[in-house]
Amino acid sequence: MFSMLLGGWGIVTLGLFLATFAGSIVEDQLLMTRDGRFIVQAVVMSLIVVPSILYFYQRLYRVTGKPTRPVYSLKRAHHFFTGFFLAIGLFFVGLFISSSLGWLTIDQWHAPQYWIGAFLFNMLIAFFYEALPEELALRGFVYDVLRHRFTVWFSVFIQTLLFVGVSIGVSVLQVIVGMVPVENIFIIPSMILLFFFGIALALMRLWTDSLWASIGFHLGYLEISRFLIMPTEYGAPPIMTFQDTITYGAGASFLIMFIIMGASFILLILLGMKRMRKKE
Repeated sequence: MFSMLLGGWGIVTLGLFLATFAGSIVEDQLLMTRDGRFIVQAVVMSLIVVPSILYFYQRLYRVTGKPTRPVYSLKRAHHFFTGFFLAIGLFFVGLFISSSLGWLTIDQWHAPQYWIGAFLFNMLIAFFYEALPEELALRGFVYDVLRHRFTVWFSVFIQTLLFVGVSIGVSVLQVIVGMVPVENIFIIPSMILLFFFGIALALMRLWTDSLWASIGFHLGYLEISRFLIMPTEYGAPPIMTFQDTITYGAGASFLIMFIIMGASFILLILLGMKRMRKKE
């Protein structure tokens, strides 16, 4: 089991590193456009991670037995919208709260023709580069390997640490080949954010018993961050522009944490209710 756990973690770490490395090569050496680099990264990541994890799953099923309907089954794909719209709903609730309290002021909502093309393109890239392979590997395979031996909450905790470890592992490999400076390995705020994000994603899977819900929430969060909360940082055309009225960055930080922590709070309540119904 340890070898499968290490294999699942290793393949998503290696896949993410090779995807970023390939993207850097085609942009710097082959003079490919920025969008072309994103396409290469998405293709490399999915081609490495998705078939490998599905193969590892077959090995796991030889030990545990294959379930009637695996968490990644397309028959559960409708739960994608559960996760996606939960992220969107929490964003708008957080936006209403922060604007009502005067923490931020909305300057303008931009017309769809300004951002819709970039938004749809980024959704496609983010699905194959981040949401699908990362969720299949971590909230899927890694969690299932852990769950075969350990309790639910211990498995959630360890897979979340491994989720943070993927970021660290990729940064270490990038430092080795000279892609980033060594100080990029440990960025504490990002690690803390990834930890709580990993918890929320795991809870989403637990509540729906579907990996597609985690994929949907992951994708929804990414698109909200890139086109609504921090478009300037990601170089994306904004759907909305706003101003922080207290401290620069405070409004964006509140919205991000509200989505993540709000989802975790709601899902813990729903999981508690689900457990109580089973006991009745």
